[in-house]
Amino acid sequence: MHIKTSVALSLATLFSASASASVSASASVQSSTIEHITVTANKFSQSKDDVLASVDVITREDIERLGARDLPAVLANYAGIDIVRSGGQGQTVGLFIRGAASRHSLVVVDGVRVSSASLGYKPLETIPLNSIEKIEIIRGSRAAWYGSDALAGVINIITRNGQSSGVSAQSGSDNYLNLQGAYALNQGAFSAALNLGFEQTDGYNVTTGGDDDNDGYENRNIGARLSYDFDSFGRVEFVGHYSDAEVEYDGFSSDLSTFETYHLQLGWHKSHGSFAHTLKTAVVKDDNLNTLENPYDGYVANHYITTRDELNYQLNYDVNQSVTLSSGIDYYFDDVGDSINAYALPEQPASGFVRETQHNLGVYAGAYFNNDALNANAVVRNDEHSDFGNETTYNLALGLPLGDNIRARASYGTGFKAPTFNDASSIWGANPDLEPEESTNVELGFTVTHGGAQYDLSLYKNEFDNLIDWGPSGPQNVNKARFEGAEFSAKVTDLLGVHHTFNFSFVDAKDENSTEELVLRAKRSANWHVTKEFDKWQLGAQLQYRSARQSYYRTHLPSYTLVNLTARYQLVENVSFNLTIENLANKQYVTNVAATDWNTGAVTSQYIGGERKVYAGLNWSL
Repeated sequence: MHIKTSVALSLATLFSASASASVSASASVQSSTIEHITVTANKFSQSKDDVLASVDVITREDIERLGARDLPAVLANYAGIDIVRSGGQGQTVGLFIRGAASRHSLVVVDGVRVSSASLGYKPLETIPLNSIEKIEIIRGSRAAWYGSDALAGVINIITRNGQSSGVSAQSGSDNYLNLQGAYALNQGAFSAALNLGFEQTDGYNVTTGGDDDNDGYENRNIGARLSYDFDSFGRVEFVGHYSDAEVEYDGFSSDLSTFETYHLQLGWHKSHGSFAHTLKTAVVKDDNLNTLENPYDGYVANHYITTRDELNYQLNYDVNQSVTLSSGIDYYFDDVGDSINAYALPEQPASGFVRETQHNLGVYAGAYFNNDALNANAVVRNDEHSDFGNETTYNLALGLPLGDNIRARASYGTGFKAPTFNDASSIWGANPDLEPEESTNVELGFTVTHGGAQYDLSLYKNEFDNLIDWGPSGPQNVNKARFEGAEFSAKVTDLLGVHHTFNFSFVDAKDENSTEELVLRAKRSANWHVTKEFDKWQLGAQLQYRSARQSYYRTHLPSYTLVNLTARYQLVENVSFNLTIENLANKQYVTNVAATDWNTGAVTSQYIGGERKVYAGLNWSL
């Protein structure tokens, strides 16, 4: 306890000092010190400052500076995002963007949908960090650009693109081992990037009152990006990524999951005068087997397989320096016919789904106006789903300068989510009359650039309707939910030699039918990260706070505060040593409920967070 309090006070003192320094330095430090970042939130490259939405960009350097083990641990540091773990590394993770459930946020990798069609979302826990070059988090409805699933936001993962080469090795607590390699080649019109990774850990005992054993994790992955610019014909690019993993967990009917995922993409990009064309085709597979580590005779495992074919085309036209028109069409076809449901009867489909395929065709168009006096955009989209008919979504946004250093933005958008195979086609309760879940999103934001600092405040209200819930007669569109909240973030760059990022989020998530608070959502969360560089050292500290919440069983999950430390030392020009200490104060905390008594409802097992862990390694840049 003494350690945690001392570190928290040190962080508070340091942040206060740097915040004061930003005010006094404003006369001499201009807004140009804020990093200029290009994003693809609107499906084409723009300055982050021109996007009329709440956006965070995580670079490869940010990932390495955080010293995190996995993607959920990285995302947990950013405003509006809450990660709820049910176990250790590789085990189930709940992603809550602005309080909305995992299924209401879309995850794309290199612009490709990679979600499970049966679950309706992409599990983040097995996406390997070493394959990622950049992550864009876009909060708020983006259905007008991306179609189904993007009600609360989009996480756009961009894989390694050939900017750096190197190898690294890291080891630590729980027999953790991580080996990574990346190679980049750029010769004239040709560029290539290759990345390899291997990761394993014995894990720890993630539950109380359950199996008294450690739950391990292992992942192997490979990725490649090849690009050639044919000048007048345009640039052709191939992207491929493959990953397989094994995850142990505490369970009765199964205690081992294996994951195999890949996506292969071929793209063409061509700019000609005021026109820019992008054409992509992709094949995606998501394979998840839930089994027993030691199966008995006659045991049948649940095996869920999604294969997806995608085709996307987008055309941009720059009318002049201020106006851009954008339009596109995208198509995907899902097939879950190779799945196996362990409990399907002989007369039922072995996959567990009465309908095993679906397809969707989306068409969208938008107009973007941008100059020093005004930003505005309007986008409309229509999706035609093979099972649920047409759905039209739109987004309107406006940005205005309020003086030299303040910019305001306002937006209104609609969204939808098509029912998943589990909801609409399950052999245990198929409902052909299900309708898509729908949402409306209103947001008001302000960005202030002051000297060497940038501050952002967002206020939002999201309303969800036609939410699907399972009852005695199967799935029905019966629920409504409301999410109201605010997010504040600050980035203070290199003042007094210290780099600060801070964010605070508040969300009020209610079931509109019962007026009860939605479970697993923390009302308040805060993240504080400071980095100090001197000589050959880079030192960092992270503080994460989550307020109390309720479990699925309406039991109390207490608040918690975690402190992590990182250090990097440059041994020689191309070789550095890194050290990470997670949960410095060895805080004991509960993340979720694992089991209850069938008769009394009393909690019999809980998921617990990891105790203090230490990791060290070497990085060699080529």
